Amino acid sequence: MTGAGGRFTSQNGGVTVNFGPDLYRGTAAFYDRFRRPYPAELIDDLAVRTSADGTGRLLDLACGTGQVSFAMRGWFAEIWAVDQEPDMIGLVRRKAAALADPPRFEFRVAAAEDLAAPEDAFDLVALGNAFHRLPRDVVAAKAMRWLRPGGYLALLWGGGPNEGDAPWQQTLREETRRWQRRPGAGRRVPAAYEADRAARPDAGILHAAGFETAGRQEYPVSQVWTAADIAGFLASTSVLSPAALGADAAAFDVSLREALLAAEPGGQFRQETTFACDLARRPA
Repeated sequence: MTGAGGRFTSQNGGVTVNFGPDLYRGTAAFYDRFRRPYPAELIDDLAVRTSADGTGRLLDLACGTGQVSFAMRGWFAEIWAVDQEPDMIGLVRRKAAALADPPRFEFRVAAAEDLAAPEDAFDLVALGNAFHRLPRDVVAAKAMRWLRPGGYLALLWGGGPNEGDAPWQQTLREETRRWQRRPGAGRRVPAAYEADRAARPDAGILHAAGFETAGRQEYPVSQVWTAADIAGFLASTSVLSPAALGADAAAFDVSLREALLAAEPGGQFRQETTFACDLARRPA
């Protein structure tokens, strides 16, 4: 997910939450290499649950480097890949061009809330690890209009190394908090963000936009990371990318790897985690 930016006003007390428009600038290569793919079971289930049959149209919002687009390309005749970072769309475009038999791709460099797209045109709007960083009210309302009657909105989640309570994951969380709070770091995540998320869960946002809840499915996964994998994943994030760290990037990389290897000297970081998909439907 990328492409989160702009300003939105919470309906809970008029809180204004601002994300910078360039949070993922320079992360495309890290994102493509180190973000773990969604499980095949999740993708197959999503296709079945939304009755995808190879003839419809997918809108992949805040698409990053196309994890959702390419995983689902066999299920759609046309795919719109949308992200506000030109580097992300450039990478998606190159990957699509390399396919032997691609569906028809449309590429848009735009923030999700600013996208100009036809109404009643999409069978599925998908957001992979993205909805929480977007102006949710605006995007939900627009997705309702973009979808055909009976179409679906899918929120895909999961894949990061810090989900779990293993000693190395506790160390990882301590290190990331320490470096995000270092003197002079600045604020990448708005101060009101956590309060807004707690006060207004995604399900409420979608219900207010007119969506019907179609259920949540979870998919347990066992995966193994190396210290280099974890460092690369963090470099793909909005808060600990080389651009976010600036002159501290090299020191962070050394500190992170030393801390991880102290917690797990074997260098194999095993994780039991869960991916998830929240599905909502525009009434027919």
